[in-house]
Amino acid sequence: MKITVLILSCVTLFVSPLSSAQWPPEAGAKVPGNTLELPTTLKPLSVPLDKLLNEGATLITAQRDTNGPTVTLKKGKHYIMCSVVGAGSGGDQNIATSRCYEMN
Repeated sequence: MKITVLILSCVTLFVSPLSSAQWPPEAGAKVPGNTLELPTTLKPLSVPLDKLLNEGATLITAQRDTNGPTVTLKKGKHYIMCSVVGAGSGGDQNIATSRCYEMN
């Protein structure tokens, strides 16, 4: 039953007209409906993604990026964004690394 629900959810996501929308939206002040770009404070954390997860952070979102996944976590009252670069991603890197930023 759970597998069926998962498969139906994935199919709905791929077929949804919203899944074909461009993200992020086109930049520029002349694009109708665009909001202003405002500065956002990102506090660099010197803690890797795996340690945050082991300390009880909850995964909220995950998205594939050009260099690897970008995830959003919640730990306590803080939201944290992490970018992960996998091992062997085209350079001389042989271990996975992550960069994490606290957003609030």
